[in-house]
Amino acid sequence: MSNLELREFHSFLEALIEESSREQRFSIEQVIGSILSKHPQRLEKIKDEVVVLGLRALIRNNCRAKGSSTNNGPDMFGHYHVGKCVSVPYKNEKGKLRWGKKRRTELSFDDLDEIIARWDDSPSKQSRDRKDFDEIARRSAPYRAVARTIGEALEMAERDGI
Repeated sequence: MSNLELREFHSFLEALIEESSREQRFSIEQVIGSILSKHPQRLEKIKDEVVVLGLRALIRNNCRAKGSSTNNGPDMFGHYHVGKCVSVPYKNEKGKLRWGKKRRTELSFDDLDEIIARWDDSPSKQSRDRKDFDEIARRSAPYRAVARTIGEALEMAERDGI
């Protein structure tokens, strides 16, 4: 697919959105219906790109979601505002700070320490995320020596009533 085809589709889409919102209140469903029923040939040209964009959106949404449908046991992160994938800071081979994604169930104590340290580097108002990570750190602290991951430590804390 060429950039020209994608730009043309963006222009087409912009015009379609503008047109549909003039007629009545804007509706994403109405625009999608119009594309599928009245302009399938336009969609056909960029079908592969649309599939890739859709898959990216679904993956991002899945990573942000708190709940997990594949979890066999209780979700130890369930009452925290923590997505299934967490941004974890690390230093690359040149020593520059970078951020990578990690499943919350695989977070290590070092990962948690780094996340909290980055917030300490830039003081701002206490966010809900920061409060949740501080609470996770507090609850998991007694199990640092015996648990492999934060998830295991939270399971132990839950078992012990902490």
